[in-house]
Amino acid sequence: MNASKIMVKLLENEDVEYIFGVPGEQIAGFYKALSESKIKHILCRNEQTAAIAGDAYSRTSQKFGICISAAGPGALNLIMGVATAFKDSVPLLIITADVHSLIKWKNTFQDIDLIEIFKPITIKNYNPENGKTAILNLKEAIEIFKKEPRGPIHLNLAKDILADEDIDDVINKEINYSPNYDYSNMDLAIRKLKSSKKPLIILGEGVRRSNSLNDLKKLIKKYNIPTVHTYHGNGILNSEELLNFGIIGIRGSVAAVNAFKDSDMVLALGATLNDRTLNLDKEELDKMDEFMKRFDNKIIHVNIDKTVLKGKIQIHGDIKEFLSRIKNEDIFNNINDNWLSINLKNKDIPNKSKIYINDGYVLKPQKAIETILDAHKDSLIVNDAGSHTTWVLLFHNSSEKGRLINSGGLIPMGYGLPGAIGVSIANPEKEVITIMGDGDIQMNIQDLATISEHNLPITLFVLNNNQLGIIRQWEECFYNMEPYAVDLKNPDFIAISNAYGIEGEKVSTYDELVLAIKKAKSLKKPYLIEIVVSRENIPLPA
Repeated sequence: MNASKIMVKLLENEDVEYIFGVPGEQIAGFYKALSESKIKHILCRNEQTAAIAGDAYSRTSQKFGICISAAGPGALNLIMGVATAFKDSVPLLIITADVHSLIKWKNTFQDIDLIEIFKPITIKNYNPENGKTAILNLKEAIEIFKKEPRGPIHLNLAKDILADEDIDDVINKEINYSPNYDYSNMDLAIRKLKSSKKPLIILGEGVRRSNSLNDLKKLIKKYNIPTVHTYHGNGILNSEELLNFGIIGIRGSVAAVNAFKDSDMVLALGATLNDRTLNLDKEELDKMDEFMKRFDNKIIHVNIDKTVLKGKIQIHGDIKEFLSRIKNEDIFNNINDNWLSINLKNKDIPNKSKIYINDGYVLKPQKAIETILDAHKDSLIVNDAGSHTTWVLLFHNSSEKGRLINSGGLIPMGYGLPGAIGVSIANPEKEVITIMGDGDIQMNIQDLATISEHNLPITLFVLNNNQLGIIRQWEECFYNMEPYAVDLKNPDFIAISNAYGIEGEKVSTYDELVLAIKKAKSLKKPYLIEIVVSRENIPLPA
């Protein structure tokens, strides 16, 4: 067997079910092997879609996603999706083909330095010189995903290496990979936990990857610890949980923001604690190191990615292992008796940004969002970028059955449609919707074809105000300028949807929207709902 067949076999052995990609000349050998395997290939209409779909598949399957492309242009089209996965620490395997090794670095057709291009947006890059090394590289990548799933890995394969057959002696070779974790600060962490009077726990996406949720719930409920979550930590605890005080950071709940400010110890688990989580304004961003000093002494930060660790007490390690080490310790016995009740009072404070007036004639975007979310509490909701995102974050209530999936570190326009593809394929039994703006859908509208081809039961909501609304607001509020280059002359979205074989309808009132949602739910197949909404200023970060 050649290298391509061996690699596909290795992926089969890891129970890989789906690969997202677009074929091309240099990757054809890999596709031949894939065509003879049980792995299902999802043909996307653009490599960016393949990468984003692989990203979203990974986020909601707890497996690593895979996207593949040909050399040159195909590989470059992956960049946006790979960068999105990198910024959110999503395990994604990227396999790119390359020109023949003999003509590499000679400015030949489609020859470009893919390793240097992908290096800043991946946690590891492989550029093997032969088939043997390629097999070993793939085995190591798989081991990293199993033991330290903290971001995308890139494997670049020249056309001739994919066909290399001199590999028999490495087929059964074992790869031993052990993360270099550091628990040397455990004693400091335990002392901090024991002395805390006003503790707070921040839940990030890493909690899901660590398989520690049951242990964590026991800890939280045993000591009645107020808990908040990052964008990606939504759904880890149900929003109805007494001890869940909501999302932290920009667009965060009043209770979550106040709890963070007033706490004397913050245990951050699987979160990055970036500027959005910490709700830094421009002045604080300019002096981030100085700002962080105010919080350094109260943060215990646990993460498998040491590059994101903040605070004086850093634990580079697995959350499950961390929880096992504090399990038998006498912690959280100095908590202020009023700490929980104070936060419960804050939980009752409404977010003023939720207040709006619906005049009954023009459907406001926040009313549309609220209506969509109320009807999909247990659904997987894929959100895109834009002004509507604010309303989604403000109105969404997380559920252990449902969840909001969105890019947090990069937030590219166009994430929603391909993201919904990946989520739906990973969760065929779940109801999946995506909420997009009229600018968002046109970034990757061609992959309505992928949704139609696989008859994915996704409801696509498109909020149409004929404008790039959040850019308009920035122009007006921060640059004192008239709207420029933001008005959109949109096509007939329903006609385009129909052309791809997807039914849909256009609505402009609340009653029409309610009926459209009811119809979409009954169909169990793809359906596009275009919602005509008014132009509306959104609340800016406080």
